[in-house]
Amino acid sequence: MRIAHIGSKGIPSKGGTERVVEAVATRHARRHQVTVYGSARVCSPGIHRGVRVLAIQAPAAKHLGPVILELRAALHALVRARYDVVHVHASENGFIVPLLRLRYPVVTTNHGPAYEREKWGAVAQRLIRANERFSVKWATIATAVAANQAQALSERYRWPVEHVPNGVAREPVDNVAAAHILEAANVRSGEYLLFAAARVDPTKGCHTLLEALSLLDDPLPLLVVGDLYHAPGYEERLRELAQGLPVTFVPRLDEKAALLGLLKQCRAFVFPSTVEAMSMMLLEALSTGAVTLASDIPENTAVLPPEFLTFRADDPDDLRRQLVMLLGKDEIYRSGFRDCAAEWVRSRYDWDDIAEQYEALYRRATRW
Repeated sequence: MRIAHIGSKGIPSKGGTERVVEAVATRHARRHQVTVYGSARVCSPGIHRGVRVLAIQAPAAKHLGPVILELRAALHALVRARYDVVHVHASENGFIVPLLRLRYPVVTTNHGPAYEREKWGAVAQRLIRANERFSVKWATIATAVAANQAQALSERYRWPVEHVPNGVAREPVDNVAAAHILEAANVRSGEYLLFAAARVDPTKGCHTLLEALSLLDDPLPLLVVGDLYHAPGYEERLRELAQGLPVTFVPRLDEKAALLGLLKQCRAFVFPSTVEAMSMMLLEALSTGAVTLASDIPENTAVLPPEFLTFRADDPDDLRRQLVMLLGKDEIYRSGFRDCAAEWVRSRYDWDDIAEQYEALYRRATRW
């Protein structure tokens, strides 16, 4: 088949939706012709692991830039290319689905309710939500990465939305790069807490973790990894909360092997988000065997083994209580925790299996 992916910033991936696109596209490229459209500001044209990458020019403007990028990608697919199926990612890109349906079967994937992210204003949130309808109702086959969101979308639009989860794979771990980061932060392996997100906005809950840390009598050092610049004033709020605490802010790590090294060596990984779809960060933390404490939103609890501790989202005091309980566990418990976490996600969320699910959907959509 000739397959195109539209709706990501391109590959190689640096996080989020791009990781999903890269994982699926590179596996399909072993036996199909696969093209990924992306932004020329992020990716370069060429071949990446068997996938053709097309870099589309678009302005850097926060609101208009993504619209122009996806519209130009859709027009290129319609006028200058030939595919059997187009896969559109992210419901905010639903506005291009009716255009693509003029020529192609379209599979869509909802990667979470972007209109709930606090970085968007009220008008942008309404426009994004309007695009959600297009991504469901106009798709040949619509999917969502979270089971509860697939059900909610099906009920909201009275249209079937299938659940296809995100996945993990065994990937290299760079303990040397991680050790350099720990040395620069003056932190020792196994004796720190870790928070990580590609884009640290309020919905990721870092402020909740800092507030909980301030309630501890003897807090462990905390590494906060990720870009802090995605919501006006949020960086200043985090740095103010971190004053007097053993917190080190680390810029976003585009080399995933280094981030996996930090995950393997942390005392605990804390994931306090209030809005998610199916977090790649959470899946990867569990796959490394990191001792993980996550908020209790349904998108997180659906991924965690049932016996794992959680805390009430956006509740610093409950996070403090659960963190004290978790850190008090002995090494036998922690070792079992690591093994259980890794086995749990690898047996349920394997990228090879998930790529086969998408291929089956492409064949249904095209009647191949």
